Amino acid sequence: MMRNSQILLILACLLTLPWAVNASTSAAPVAQRVIQHGFPTQPRALANTTEALFTEYHQNHNALSLVFYAYGVLRQADHFMTVNDVIRASEYAKTGFFYLDEAVERHEDNLQVRYLRARLDAWLAADLGRCVITLKDTAELLNHAQAFNAPLVKRIEGMRYRALLNCHYPQQADALLAQIKSQDPGATAAWVSDRAPEWDMNEVTQVMLPLLKGK
Repeated sequence: MMRNSQILLILACLLTLPWAVNASTSAAPVAQRVIQHGFPTQPRALANTTEALFTEYHQNHNALSLVFYAYGVLRQADHFMTVNDVIRASEYAKTGFFYLDEAVERHEDNLQVRYLRARLDAWLAADLGRCVITLKDTAELLNHAQAFNAPLVKRIEGMRYRALLNCHYPQQADALLAQIKSQDPGATAAWVSDRAPEWDMNEVTQVMLPLLKGK
C-alpha cells in the first residue's frame, strides 16, 4: 500500500493547464478540453471527465485520451488520500500507473507518449520505484533528441537527472547536472526541487497537440 506522502506527490505532477489552445475540432474533444482548461478540481466532475476520457479512447484509440485517463485516475487517487480513504487511494494509484504504462506499451514507438510518462514519473517519490522506467524512457527520448526543440531536450535531461538520483546513481547524476549547469546555469533549480515545474507551451505544442491530432 502506498504511503500518504507518495500519493500526495502525484498531484503536483499532474496537469493544470489553463491554456487557451485554439486546436481544430478533433476526434478527441475530451482530451482537447483538458489541454484547454485542465482537469476539474471537484471530485464528481473529475470522475466524470476521467471516465469520459476512457470512453473516448475506446472510441478513437487516441493515445492522449488514454494518457489523460491515467492522469485523471491518479488525481482521483490523490483525492482519496486527502480524505483518508487509503484503500481506494492505493487502488486508484495502481490503476492509474497500469494505464500509464499501458499507453506506452500500446504506442511504444510514440515519443510523445513516452515523454508524458517520464514527465509524471520523474517527480514521484523515489521509493515508488518508477525511476527505472524513467531512465528507460529518457534514454529513448535522448536517443531521438532531434525530434524535440532545445528547451524540451533540456527538460528531458532534467528528468533523467532526477531518475538517476532516485535510482541511487549519484555519480552519474552529478555528472549530468554539471553538464546541464555548463549549458544553462539557471536551469538546474527545477531539477533539484521536489515539486514538478509547471507545464509550458513547448510541451503543449510539441507533445500534446501532435497527439491530439493523432500524429
